[in-house]
Amino acid sequence: MIKPFSRATLGAALALACAAVAAQNLPAVVLPAQLAAPRIDGRLDDAAWAAATPFAAFRRYRPDTQTEVGDYRTELRLLIEPGALVFAIRAWDPRPAEIRSPLSRRDQVWPDQDSVTVWIDPAGRGQVAQFLRVNAAGSVTDGLYKAADDAEDDAPDFLDAEVAAQRLPDGYSVAIRWPLANLRYPIDGELPWGLMVTRRVPRNLPYSYSSAPLDREQAHLLTQLQRLDDETPLREQLHGARHLSLRAEGTWRHDGDRGRANLGLELQWRPRADWLLDATLRPDFSQVELDEPQLAGNTRFALFVPEKRAFFLESSDVVGQVPPDDWDVSRGLLAFYSRSVTAPRWGLRATQRGSRLEGTAMLLRDAGGGLVQRPNAFGTELIAVDQASTLLFARQRVALSEGLGAAGLVSLRDWGGGASTRVAGVDALWQAGESWQWRGHLLASDDRTGVDDAGVHAAPSQRGHAAWVSARWREGDWRVSLDSERISPRFVNDNGFVPQAGIARQTIDLLRAFPDDDDGALIPVWEALLRVDHTQALRDPAQGLQRAQPVSQALRPGFWLLGPWATELFSFWNLERERTRPEGRLHRPRSLLVGLDTHPGARLTYINLEATLGERVDQEADRVGRGFSLSSQISWREPLGDGRNLELEQRFGAGRVKAPDGAAALDERSSQTKLILHLGRDQAIRLLWQVQRLQRVAEPGLDGLRERSRTGTLTWLARDGALKGWSVGASWNRDDGSAVKRELFLKYQSGWAWH
Repeated sequence: MIKPFSRATLGAALALACAAVAAQNLPAVVLPAQLAAPRIDGRLDDAAWAAATPFAAFRRYRPDTQTEVGDYRTELRLLIEPGALVFAIRAWDPRPAEIRSPLSRRDQVWPDQDSVTVWIDPAGRGQVAQFLRVNAAGSVTDGLYKAADDAEDDAPDFLDAEVAAQRLPDGYSVAIRWPLANLRYPIDGELPWGLMVTRRVPRNLPYSYSSAPLDREQAHLLTQLQRLDDETPLREQLHGARHLSLRAEGTWRHDGDRGRANLGLELQWRPRADWLLDATLRPDFSQVELDEPQLAGNTRFALFVPEKRAFFLESSDVVGQVPPDDWDVSRGLLAFYSRSVTAPRWGLRATQRGSRLEGTAMLLRDAGGGLVQRPNAFGTELIAVDQASTLLFARQRVALSEGLGAAGLVSLRDWGGGASTRVAGVDALWQAGESWQWRGHLLASDDRTGVDDAGVHAAPSQRGHAAWVSARWREGDWRVSLDSERISPRFVNDNGFVPQAGIARQTIDLLRAFPDDDDGALIPVWEALLRVDHTQALRDPAQGLQRAQPVSQALRPGFWLLGPWATELFSFWNLERERTRPEGRLHRPRSLLVGLDTHPGARLTYINLEATLGERVDQEADRVGRGFSLSSQISWREPLGDGRNLELEQRFGAGRVKAPDGAAALDERSSQTKLILHLGRDQAIRLLWQVQRLQRVAEPGLDGLRERSRTGTLTWLARDGALKGWSVGASWNRDDGSAVKRELFLKYQSGWAWH
């Protein structure tokens, strides 16, 4: 979904919260020695739970702020076991038949489902929290919440956490055992830890509840977490939290001509609480789901692809990889972009966390087979390279004072034969009180590569730099963002994502929220938005730029509102100026973007529709034409009884630009159908079918083009706990002009863990 202001799942709800109330700390009880550890089955009938102190002071913060919990009573019990925190959450419901509890894929617990979320800040610094969200069927979404971005990142997975849920006649219950070895904290970190539990009740007007009183005047969520009421039992265990896990995976595949086998290994060792060592050997990522299709036929720049591979997601907050927003991904990924590694053969990584110092370093060998980016002000040149390389990346961060941190980093890509790209730099973040946040980076690159059809080879050194400074201000219902960025023409980083270079960019974002805290308000909040963007190409005679000139300018006023069924409606008027080539014409397209994002009900669970209508710049033809771009996603879930359900997810995208005579000059379409039959929590059958098509009509000075690709996979997946799994299936692919590629595959993974 493309919106100027990205929001965390909880972020929109926080905008509705009002005056703060003194928080009551969460009571934690050490499991008595005479009692057995509770079973994680969701029933909460073990004797151990009777020894825990119940906490029931939940308050509703959405839609009406800080009201009493009413009929949706929620109770939490927390035990400290040797090596783990154990949570029991009991959720009462006056209309239990309306509870939405579907089986879902991991990281697919959306606002359309009844769920509870546990938030833990295990460093105690109010910077990063790990979260675990569980719906009433026991399906899980997990990840990191980063205060600097006020956003959730659900890519990291905490597979060792045990989770179970149970439907009850008057609600549901959830049990969670979260191993200390699964939490990332420094030995000498701040205690007590920050904790909070939230609950979502999706009805026509969705409700949200929290164990902590939430205040929208605060800078971010982590300033409002509760604390353990007694830190002593936890502190005694932190030094001894050691962990070792080994996973082995065997893969066999047959492509019609011959069969191939691969054995991969993954090792994770935590010799002490503040050190983590990871190693991977010949990993197989073939069963990672297909990337979502993107329209690429009318853009000059490389498209960002999110990461899904577990090795690269560990401790992503220490890497410093900022989650990209929908407008400009380059700011957070210039230094490191893990998808630049196409086929790792082996990798080593070490991560250290201290109360003031934290850092990570990784070394990988990439077998190649991907795309190398060479950016300029007007586009990204993408060159296919089937060449091995070695990657090194390291970053060390230091906390200088409360709210102020700085980091240094180095990045190296060695292509062999003297060809390499090197980057070094610093970045910083300063939270200046509750209203102001400052951040930025300064990077310098040394590129010693040449790239052609033969691959990457050594070339004379060319140096470049990238600088970015950002200021964020919030006060009451106002939000202001100011960004200034400069990337020199010769900045290159083959470990990063650099779609554009040789530019200077300034951006201003203004937001004014209008919340309505009345109980039952049809529109509990709406926002007026304005974005101003100016991008200037720097003088670069080597690229035909004899003088600085505007690349793009934009004025985008708009609005966003929140309504029933967690519905978001937004619209923006795009007043733009855009140049497609050096010294070219500065086009002035006008268009209107409208969008809808909603979770209507238990079956039709999600609808996302976005359309841009009006004038579009035809990049290849260098002109403006009438046209449109459209993207949509519709999700349907059909219960089949006995804990099974069928899940359908349909994505569709289309774009068109017309020629001066009114005919379609460029037509592009993409679709992805995903059908999943959930046979239980640990077994599913998945069908994926993806089609992409691009057609350009030939005209004087412009060649015609027709491309179409079709890909399908059918897979049976099964799991036995967190460490064992199977997948069996087949894939089919065909590109126009190429032979059909078929493949059968079998994969088995087994793991062992020691705490």
